[in-house]
Amino acid sequence: MIILSAILTGLAQQPLGLGWLAWFSLIPFIIGIQNVCSFKDHLKLGFTWGFFYNLTIIFWIAQNLGTNLTIGIISMFSAVILFSINTILIVLAYYFIKRRVGQFSYLLLPFIWVSIEFIRSFGALANPWISLANTQIDFLTLIQIAEYTGIYGISFWIILLNLLGYEWYCDKNKKSAFSWLTIFCLPWITGLIIMPVNTTISQDSIDVTIVQPNVHLSEKRRQGATPQNINNLLKLSFSDNYVKDRLVIWPETSTMSYLLQNGGRYLTQIQRLLGITNSELLTGLPVYKKDSDTQYLYYNSIAHIKADTVENVYDKIHLVPMGEYIPLSSIFPSLKKLNLGQANFEHGDEYTLFDYNGHKFGGMVCLESTFPQLNRKFVLEGAEVLFYVVNDGWYENPPEPQQHARQTVFRAIEFRRPILRCANTGISQIVDASGNIRHQTHLNQADVIQASIVPNSELTFYTKFGDIFAWLNILIILVFLGRGTSQKNE
Repeated sequence: MIILSAILTGLAQQPLGLGWLAWFSLIPFIIGIQNVCSFKDHLKLGFTWGFFYNLTIIFWIAQNLGTNLTIGIISMFSAVILFSINTILIVLAYYFIKRRVGQFSYLLLPFIWVSIEFIRSFGALANPWISLANTQIDFLTLIQIAEYTGIYGISFWIILLNLLGYEWYCDKNKKSAFSWLTIFCLPWITGLIIMPVNTTISQDSIDVTIVQPNVHLSEKRRQGATPQNINNLLKLSFSDNYVKDRLVIWPETSTMSYLLQNGGRYLTQIQRLLGITNSELLTGLPVYKKDSDTQYLYYNSIAHIKADTVENVYDKIHLVPMGEYIPLSSIFPSLKKLNLGQANFEHGDEYTLFDYNGHKFGGMVCLESTFPQLNRKFVLEGAEVLFYVVNDGWYENPPEPQQHARQTVFRAIEFRRPILRCANTGISQIVDASGNIRHQTHLNQADVIQASIVPNSELTFYTKFGDIFAWLNILIILVFLGRGTSQKNE
């Protein structure tokens, strides 16, 4: 039953319209932690549930086109075990609280779950990808409370709903059923109240063009492919029937060449067309900077290119461990010499904003789109629009591209900002401030999105106060631990 619970909850994470499974799939998990007593059994239960839950979600890591199948499978199981630490910590925390609080400690499970999920969102190995909240992305009205609680309010609601379902299962009375129904309806009602009215296009709107070139990973890496890739991007971006006076966005590492350092003729070609169309370009690209006479530092970056200048460059802050750098390599430089197929990028340290027509754009690269705290820092700096440049070309088949793209809905709701997502071979989108996906491309197809967006400078509760809801959960757990008395399990 524990394995079934984990698989059903994992399936709720997939882009299959099965998010409703999470409304009851954790009941066997709750029954399990209520029935086991020893530390060892809690550890075993936590690992078992976490292993099958994460395996169901991220099995696709084994299909990485950037490596061979053996390395892909090893990477997948390593990630599954790493992410299973979340559930192990949740169950062990519950074990120690049960010893101190007593019989009704299971009522603290939502607070424990949110606390661990939040704590594990920090550090080099953090990844909100597996958050329970992601199971509910299809239910737009329900998740509007993220404007106040962030994703952790959604995770709390899921655990609480399952907890009340467990009580209903045990008691089988009308009171338990009414409690479950009340908690189930609450976020739907609040969602209807707080969801913004659809924003109409105003005089302050901005015309944008999002270009999805659909360049295969092998083609992008092919020696001598840069001229063809640049010409393809320009053809998609500046067709004769496209309007002028607009902002063009290209995806992550849209060209593998170091355009700003030694791509002079390509840069000139791009800037000439920008001048003719009175447009500006935001593009993902690799960048290197001289650190000493013989040392160069490499970055995964976004550049703002105008007809006569390159105005700003943002260097990716949160890199992908083992994909873009080796963890601890900043402390032990010799680790950079390891060649496991990864890049050796440096971490950026500035929350650079891009200015277009007097409006501030905050841009992030690929996985950074999944981190609420990072996005919040850009909004606090003044970003009125958030955009992501992405390359999901490592995974040509579902569900990775869909899982990745869906999470932009939460960022739109949390900050009430329009979201622009530009992917290479993945899924490009425009999401409005209510979380509605207004425009979306198909997977593995070259396409262009042309639309108008309305920037927003108002600050939401979540922007102002951050993860105060998650911190309150931690505080409540600490209070109960402080007041409890250690009990010896029979």
